[in-house]
Amino acid sequence: MKTIIHVTEVLSGGVLPVVTGICNGLCDEYKFVVLYGIRPDTPHNLSDYFDPRVKLIPLPDLKLRMSLIGDFKAIREIKGIVKEEKPDIIHIHSTKAGIIARIGLMGCDALKYYTPHGFCFLRKDQSGYKRFILRTMERILAGLCDGIIACGKYEYEEAKKIISKAYLVENGLDTEFVDNAIENVNQSGHEYTIYTAGRIGPQKNPKLFNEIAEKLPNYKFVWIGDGDERTQLTSRNIEITGLLPRKEAIKRAVNYDCYLSTSLWEGLPIALMESMYMGKKCVVSDVEGNNELIHDGKTGTLYTEASDACLSIINNVSYGMEAKKLIETHYNLEEMCMKYKRVYG
Repeated sequence: MKTIIHVTEVLSGGVLPVVTGICNGLCDEYKFVVLYGIRPDTPHNLSDYFDPRVKLIPLPDLKLRMSLIGDFKAIREIKGIVKEEKPDIIHIHSTKAGIIARIGLMGCDALKYYTPHGFCFLRKDQSGYKRFILRTMERILAGLCDGIIACGKYEYEEAKKIISKAYLVENGLDTEFVDNAIENVNQSGHEYTIYTAGRIGPQKNPKLFNEIAEKLPNYKFVWIGDGDERTQLTSRNIEITGLLPRKEAIKRAVNYDCYLSTSLWEGLPIALMESMYMGKKCVVSDVEGNNELIHDGKTGTLYTEASDACLSIINNVSYGMEAKKLIETHYNLEEMCMKYKRVYG
């Protein structure tokens, strides 16, 4: 049985369900070890998310912020675990782990794959110069791995520009997890509610979310999550839930009506998949990742301006059944695991 090590600095948000989906879906055929950094939004009960056969190893020094001493310690810890576990494959997730693990594991015999979950050089909140530097860095680091596994079509097209061995494995939703979460949840009478989910930071564009809420003062808005930029959400009709376990977040969404994404960029968003699977009305920014899942006028609504988003929210048209069907047929956990199995070999 092959041993596969996953390495990530962020085992929360959209990365968590992808890593758990791979491990839980394929642990009959592979031995999995997960090395992860610890962040404020990392669940305290991580073992509850994974099959008991998956070995979880926290790395306190593996953090998002650059630190010469901390990063050196993280590299040393990763190398020590790799030496002990003797993996056949090392699968690295997200930018920071992608940097230090690919550099630190140079010369390692195991096959190394990297999934960006959104290339850092595609961030819309960075200057053109910084994005050029980040793209150049990814080109150099691409030579230190055996392939990039993209989680969406746009990421795949970008990956092909920097490495010949690029693979497309779209994120897939564990629909059984969602079904179990919403089982026995009562649909109560409530005022029409617009919601979103994720870390309150630059990627999710809380400033625009707040602007839309201010334009629709008679509607209730909910942000499921927390983050450094929560101060941007000043409109009186916005409720911030704070950090919630994934199951609790899904349960809350049962009694919400419209999923609103104001993201500036995305990989292939799991939160949007969950909303589509639950048949919610989806109004999302027309950016990569979002527009892979939402086909305007068929599975939801795409917008480019705040005023258009407001009109779409007020409009009663919903494409919930078509959206759910798309997730069930093309973006499910079984499809994702089957494709990863082909890449892993």
